[in-house]
Amino acid sequence: MFKRLFYVIIALQVTAVSASGQGFLKRLGERAANAGSDLLIKKSTQKAEKVIDGNQSKKSKEGNGEKIENGSLDNNETQKSTKQLSSSYSRYDFIPGEKIILFDNFEQDAIGEFPMKWFTTGSGEVVKLEGKDNKWLQFNSGNMLSPTMKLPENFTVEFDLVVNLSTRSSAVFPGFKFELFDRGDKAKRLDSYNYTLKNILYFSNSFDRDKAVVRLDSRENAKQKLLSDKIFLKGFQSNYGSVVHVAISIQKTRVRLWYNAEKVLDIPTAAAFPANYNQMLFVGGKTGEGYPAFFITNLRVAAGMADMRSKLLEGENFVTNGILFDSNSDRIKPESMGLIKEIASVIKESSGAKIKIVGHTDTDGNADSNLELSKKRAISVKTVLSKEFDVDASLLFTDGKGAAEPVASNTTPTGKSENRRVEFIKM
Repeated sequence: MFKRLFYVIIALQVTAVSASGQGFLKRLGERAANAGSDLLIKKSTQKAEKVIDGNQSKKSKEGNGEKIENGSLDNNETQKSTKQLSSSYSRYDFIPGEKIILFDNFEQDAIGEFPMKWFTTGSGEVVKLEGKDNKWLQFNSGNMLSPTMKLPENFTVEFDLVVNLSTRSSAVFPGFKFELFDRGDKAKRLDSYNYTLKNILYFSNSFDRDKAVVRLDSRENAKQKLLSDKIFLKGFQSNYGSVVHVAISIQKTRVRLWYNAEKVLDIPTAAAFPANYNQMLFVGGKTGEGYPAFFITNLRVAAGMADMRSKLLEGENFVTNGILFDSNSDRIKPESMGLIKEIASVIKESSGAKIKIVGHTDTDGNADSNLELSKKRAISVKTVLSKEFDVDASLLFTDGKGAAEPVASNTTPTGKSENRRVEFIKM
């Protein structure tokens, strides 16, 4: 059997790249000139129309606009979907950071190209996956670095993950790793570090095909601070071809990890503090076209903790972009349930206060459709609050503003993500 190992490391890394590091971290244009690099990036117009088989029967939607056509749910559908959400995510307590630092769904990047704001010495490309929304970054080989950012002591990281390996395939399950680390100012190599959280999540073909593995290896000043037992997550094979949501929360030294609805890690003193993470590193083993690979999208890094309690109880507006919806739809994504559950508990504490829920969109799509979509999304939030968390529906009112009140630029994915928000106003 042909074996091919493919692994990805996500690292939150420190400060600027040294002169030797800059030579090591080349832009895509520089790397494209390397002979024998086995890049999968092609410039042809045919490549732009290619859709990778995601083992789904339905076709992928084009674009990521905020249009209402074919996206809304009637009330019965909304109630049915919220019941499904609450049953599987009833104990989900992840709450995303309040202020978005980075959001990337690669919508501004061309199909078949490496993301323009990222760095690489290897090979990766933006693709469309059959049956799935948005664009995805496929990891093929080598080192990939995200745009630089400065992370505070409390932050969250989320992304959607897919591996295009059929459950009936005899191919070897490609490996995958997810890590956070800080190399330090004097580090000369990408694998050098002062502070690190290794093996937060990884998949390997050395384990059974239906298992993912967590084994936290925390380092402080290059010395081991903590090594956890291996945690095996069964059932990943059942998710082949579907989207797995990965979420991590860092609150000073506390590290928590969720794999879909399941919290698999919660260690109060795991991380070194402070660590000054500021960049993400992806490292992928070589894979060829037609072989299994990992893909990510909707990479969201956010700072701080949601301050809903003080704001709603004291009469201020609480605004969040952590309530997520399917593209072009008012169907709430399951990873929003932890935040909505917390909002419900705060509203119940407000002693009968009336709350207006207002939806907002970005500027993609038709203005009238966006206005209608924003209203429907507010109704969906009200439905979840009342039907699933027993908030008195008579105290909840809804409205939508469409894209009429932006809080950020609509020219970047991060700005659009900030504008796609839900506002809670104490009346």
